Amino acid sequence: MDLAHLNELDHQWTLALNGSDSLFWDNVMFTYTNTFSWSLVILTLFFIIFKNNDVRQALMITVTMILLIAVADRFCSGLIKPMISRWRPTQDPELMYLVDIVRGYRGGRFGFFSGHACNTMAIAVFLSWLFRHRNVTLTLICWSLSTTFTRIYLGVHYLGDVLVGFAIGAILGTIFYFLMQFVSKRKGISSNSPVSSHFTATGYFVDDMNLLLTVIFLNYILVTIFAVSMGY
Repeated sequence: MDLAHLNELDHQWTLALNGSDSLFWDNVMFTYTNTFSWSLVILTLFFIIFKNNDVRQALMITVTMILLIAVADRFCSGLIKPMISRWRPTQDPELMYLVDIVRGYRGGRFGFFSGHACNTMAIAVFLSWLFRHRNVTLTLICWSLSTTFTRIYLGVHYLGDVLVGFAIGAILGTIFYFLMQFVSKRKGISSNSPVSSHFTATGYFVDDMNLLLTVIFLNYILVTIFAVSMGY
């Protein structure tokens, strides 16, 4: 299968997944794609991290996450997108009039690979290593998948952009977690150790993992309600 055929398949799958005739889903997807709509989850994450670690370790985790996002974003938007220069579907002369768009949103010129996919998967994988809680891992991966699907729905990314973003994000999330562990040991910053079944394998309260799951699902509900309130 040559590159031209893969590109044609990418176009077909993207058009199949893009948009709908529902103003309700337009509002939901447009709201879900906004990082600020997940502020409640972000605040809960930092609460759990600082509650379950001493200050030095919590700060180490926080700084690592900030660096992870910064590196993922710069690698994607600052290096790869301008170097590859692949049009977004909404900007591609071949597809731009076939793609459903919402509220005139077309994004920037280039879309390979997806920064949303890379960033969300990087954080999901990093936190999965950090917490080592199966239900949290599954939920975070689903959060990354659902959030990134909005980019295809809105027509600002091809499916291929998203899949590559997922792969690179997973690699970066893993690298940064183990790099943080290495630096922590060199600096003498100890990690949590589980003391009973009330803790995950990395020493986080199971009750706090349940709290995070609750907040994530609650956030989905609140974002959907907000989207509905926008009218459709």
